[in-house]
Amino acid sequence: MAPTRTRMQLPELNPVLKAICVGLALAAISAPDTADAQSLIRPYVSATVTYSDNVGADARGGDGDLSLEVAPGVSVLRNSGRLRGNLNAMVRNIAYMRESDRNDTFLVLNGHGQFEAVEKTLFIDMDASMSRSNRSAFFGRAAGDSQDISSDNETRMFGIGPRLNFRLGPETSGTASYMTRWMSGGGGLGDRRESDLNAQVANPVQFGRIGWGVSYSRSDSDSGRAGTTGSSSEESVRGTLFVTVTPQFRLRGIVGHERNDYDTASDDSSSIVGGGFDWNPTERTTISGTTEKRVFGRGYDFRFNHRHALSNWNLSYSRDISSSLELLGADVFRDPEFRQLYDALERAIPDPLLREAVVRRLLGYPAIGARDMFLSNARFLTRNLTGSVSLIGVRNVLTLSLQQSERSRLGAEVTGNPQDDFARLDNVKTRSATVALSHRLAPQTSLSASLTRSRSTGRGTDDSETERTAFSLALSKQLGPNTTGGLSYRYQRSEGLSDFIENVITATISMNF
Repeated sequence: MAPTRTRMQLPELNPVLKAICVGLALAAISAPDTADAQSLIRPYVSATVTYSDNVGADARGGDGDLSLEVAPGVSVLRNSGRLRGNLNAMVRNIAYMRESDRNDTFLVLNGHGQFEAVEKTLFIDMDASMSRSNRSAFFGRAAGDSQDISSDNETRMFGIGPRLNFRLGPETSGTASYMTRWMSGGGGLGDRRESDLNAQVANPVQFGRIGWGVSYSRSDSDSGRAGTTGSSSEESVRGTLFVTVTPQFRLRGIVGHERNDYDTASDDSSSIVGGGFDWNPTERTTISGTTEKRVFGRGYDFRFNHRHALSNWNLSYSRDISSSLELLGADVFRDPEFRQLYDALERAIPDPLLREAVVRRLLGYPAIGARDMFLSNARFLTRNLTGSVSLIGVRNVLTLSLQQSERSRLGAEVTGNPQDDFARLDNVKTRSATVALSHRLAPQTSLSASLTRSRSTGRGTDDSETERTAFSLALSKQLGPNTTGGLSYRYQRSEGLSDFIENVITATISMNF
């Protein structure tokens, strides 16, 4: 008999509390505390005029409309001292010429930081995100579209927790962390809290070439809104045997046990048996792989990164259980694909904030927030395959990115939320390809172009399919020491359950202070 689960009513953060949280995070990251602390704080304001010939993304063509947006914001990057992190926040104020009922003001932010409470030992990790982006892979605009400003698509996430790093001798080290995240949003997205406990201790060279490691993890999720999957938990313990073959190559053998109750009828449990390797053939190349027999079948985690003076290569493949809170908590700087290209462009683009904006555009990230906005009230089994190559020249950066993601719902069906793809589907697969070019026409002028093709398919009670094409061309110019102007054109076409064509012209001027 399944255990009785108690629903928790989670309070929704009101606008005042949101502002306080953002203010505290900004103050924490930017506050000076040591003489060598380095903070880059850049307040800015941008004014944007946009014309869309199909502002409602209507299949019949819709109506054209002109909009004006004024967005004050701040970017913070702090990479030393007891407080470190990055934060990008803006308040978008949008007014339409004809359809004034679309007018809105809302906050968009994305940030991650840590406070070093005890030197090299105790840290407080925190992250936050607020965005408005379509959650469905089949209906409406594509994820990250700046024209998609419906309050039904707003998602809010805040997380905080301690992390302890410790040593039990010269070669034995460990980590223990506890992170709690809260998620809420509009359009039927359920309030949810997820708490993750992780602990591990290891000595890879305890007996010379042979070492050991032990890890434990537990995740508890609670929901307090009707139509969600209620409470659930996942727990696992692993033991690892390390064998160092050469200084560059190490093998791993893994045994353990795990259980979860995502199936509401009963608990699932299984032994874990697997292995892996870590190989660093050169200083610029890292290759690692892990495979395990898990409760859901075979799990994988493979990563390849190669960084060259004129190119950057990334390939990754994974199959594991995931949740929307984990996706929202994944800071952009933790993405190896993003991090590698960001570091590779350091000499060409010394300004870190400008470099982040360029890399986001090349890899298909929105201006603020995550690239993957698949949000659901359910847990899911996810399989991701991602590859990218960037060719870096004196004046050009050419990037090709391929991605395939497949997600299968775990547990009970989602009800009461029509925007959740798992409300009618059991499996969702998306394939996409992006080619992007950034060309510096002059020291103060750059041209960028990108083309993306994607296809989403879903299987369930009602099979679904949507194909999307998006092309953009943008010109930006440094008009003064603190002023930048830009002009862009974007075309997108969606065919399938979401069927529309749109042309968008945008003119922007931005000032830093």
